[in-house]
Amino acid sequence: MNTPLVRIALPKLFLWSEAARIQEYPEAASRAEPGRVYSRADLERVVFDIASTMEFKGGAPRGKGTDGVINTYGMERSGARYRINGISLFERVDKGLRATAEGVELGKAFREAAADVDWARALAKQLLRRDPRTRLVIGLCLAGWRLGVEAPGGVPTGALSLTSPEGDVLEIAQRNCDGFNTLLRHNAELALGPRWRADLSALGETAAVVWEGVQGGAPSTNDLPTALKKALAVFFHIRAFEGGPSTWGLDAGGLAGALAVENLLELGFEGTAPVRLTDDEAFARALRDCADSEGFLIVSQLGERFGELLQAPDEDRAVVLDSYIRTAMYHEQLRLLDRHAGQPRMGRGLFGEPGARRVRIEFTPVHKTMNVETAEQTPMGSSREMQGEDR
Repeated sequence: MNTPLVRIALPKLFLWSEAARIQEYPEAASRAEPGRVYSRADLERVVFDIASTMEFKGGAPRGKGTDGVINTYGMERSGARYRINGISLFERVDKGLRATAEGVELGKAFREAAADVDWARALAKQLLRRDPRTRLVIGLCLAGWRLGVEAPGGVPTGALSLTSPEGDVLEIAQRNCDGFNTLLRHNAELALGPRWRADLSALGETAAVVWEGVQGGAPSTNDLPTALKKALAVFFHIRAFEGGPSTWGLDAGGLAGALAVENLLELGFEGTAPVRLTDDEAFARALRDCADSEGFLIVSQLGERFGELLQAPDEDRAVVLDSYIRTAMYHEQLRLLDRHAGQPRMGRGLFGEPGARRVRIEFTPVHKTMNVETAEQTPMGSSREMQGEDR
């Protein structure tokens, strides 16, 4: 029986008010009283020190520019799927919101820091533990991608891009950046990270994850470069990147040194090496290598070749293949055209089914070129309108 994918919704990324103000989250966390339950309005007023300047539906007082507060919340169940709201500094409880243990820890780091780099390191680690989009960018950079952005005075500004080891450029557009969501889908587990994976496992969810938008479809990329530059400002502040003035690199040793940690194991990046093949590229090559003259292939051989190309451990290759095929089928990249039981000597069948040891597959890889034109800019709506659209 097939194990269903774990569906996770990602709201629009906001973070703090502007790239240069990286202290906003740590400073707010430092004001939160451990164990105290706050209403949303009190969280804004008492913890984030936001003055109430307008009212939204329901008559609840809301402050100007409070969208980023939501990105401090954690994960919650949302119908048949989960929703990761932010970096888990606060959590919802029956009657309101309270600081998580991680939020308390960040607040303590801010209060006790001898220098601002100390709490900035704590914030950087929290982003790498809990924000999937930041994890994706940093993980790709550790794997040989290059970050393109101007960063005068350590504050990223202007256009934002990523360049693969093969030289393919992804311009991260203000709207409709499908290329970024393609990377998110291809690197779903990297973006998830060990902390969210552990939380899901504790809930009995161990299957592969698939990222979705709050309203369905792909996650929102509206204003994504603006938000990503806020997160990246933290890493520039702790001097994790090397290079410049507009092209930057990152390696595991440099990041570990910037974070003042011995290695990146706790953050799920240990052993990161340059990746030459995407999952799609590896699967397409494995199909080519394993298919016979009629287009049929033996699933166990496909799993071995696919795992070999991805450098997956021998014992994990069957699971890696099943997980990839489920995801590709979900996104309508792959169709199973035919299946046969074959012979027992052929080994394990697809998804462990003995009737599918030998299969024929139609596969459509995502085009390798990731240049995405910036969509025509549209005026931004009010905070209320943006929340209705993207949350």
